[in-house]
Amino acid sequence: MKKSLIFAAVAAVVLSACAKIETVKVASVDEAVTFGVYAGNAATKATYGDITTDNLKTSADGFGVFAYYTEENEWADASASTKPNFMYNQQVKHDDAANTTLYPSKWVYTPIKYWPNGQNNTTVEAQTINDKLSFFAYAPQIATSNAGVPETAVPADGQGITAVSANDVTGAPTVTFTVPAAADKQIDLLWATPMLNQTKQSVTGTVNFVFKHALAKLNVKVQAVVDAVAPTTSNLPAATKIILESLELKAGGTKTGTLSLADGTWSSKSGETDVTYNTEAFASTTTVNDKTGFNVTETATDLNSAISPMIVPGEVATGEYVIIANYWVITEDAALDGGYSTVQQIIKKTNTSAITFEQSKKYDVLVKLGLTNVSFDVTVENWGDPAGSNSVDLPANTAS
Repeated sequence: MKKSLIFAAVAAVVLSACAKIETVKVASVDEAVTFGVYAGNAATKATYGDITTDNLKTSADGFGVFAYYTEENEWADASASTKPNFMYNQQVKHDDAANTTLYPSKWVYTPIKYWPNGQNNTTVEAQTINDKLSFFAYAPQIATSNAGVPETAVPADGQGITAVSANDVTGAPTVTFTVPAAADKQIDLLWATPMLNQTKQSVTGTVNFVFKHALAKLNVKVQAVVDAVAPTTSNLPAATKIILESLELKAGGTKTGTLSLADGTWSSKSGETDVTYNTEAFASTTTVNDKTGFNVTETATDLNSAISPMIVPGEVATGEYVIIANYWVITEDAALDGGYSTVQQIIKKTNTSAITFEQSKKYDVLVKLGLTNVSFDVTVENWGDPAGSNSVDLPANTAS
């Protein structure tokens, strides 16, 4: 496996200032909390695959925000006893037609909230205290009940984001995640660096979120390798095709976990990620002698660059990282009935030492499908005497 230590793109989310609580005496429309996002390539939905700034803008999901009001107290001092009492899993979406007064950056949500004014006390001294809000966020947002249970299945029951912490839980929020089984339903889960102890800002002020990728990403490539004296990628005969029917990838301890939005750490990790590429998941398919699959060439090629398994980061123990390739070696031969020789190969490979997959990093997984030529060697022995005696005595001629 080739580890390509490439840091995935970081998405910056800007939260523009202003919010309302029941104790605020005076608040104007100009002080409403508004949002802005910088998270690249346009798409109609950002649930599956990489999340970028551009496709987050066109996404029906947007991002979710949790906000905590701690009055004049710092988050570190108040978090243990504070629930998400200002915003709970608040969906924020981009709308180009939004009112520019309420939503100058076009990121909309409802109901509108306003910054605390620090006027929830009767004494003048108390009114000078800066009340504080602390913000946490994740993407893509999924609608949940107040108990944190998803209202809709994405992408299916028990897969993707399976829960967020309930609205009566104190401390920083969490997101529980299970890696989807289908290769084309992978979700790029993001978490944002928390913005703690924010105080009332000017009308044009912003609260800046920086989103990071919470998972590790695997980019699967395949390559045909032909053995001569040593493996090579230059001897594949034109008459021979390698058709990959399916590729299964397993990684122990990377299927399920709970993500803290306080610092992006994972806990309660368990289960085996099991993602299968098949005909539907391949970028392209070829049919040769009634066998359909991915045409493997001597050039290392992405199975599908738009589809990459996302796994919960962590260490995978020896023997628990498994790749199973099911492919056909098909050679054109006019002398055969049907015109081809067709041989199926099912190869299983496991890791011989522990492997650590790190958060927000992308790993190239290169699967080499090898061919060994069928060769012949012939020895012709010289004529020789057989072992033992083969003499025959004929009757003596006694005629006189």
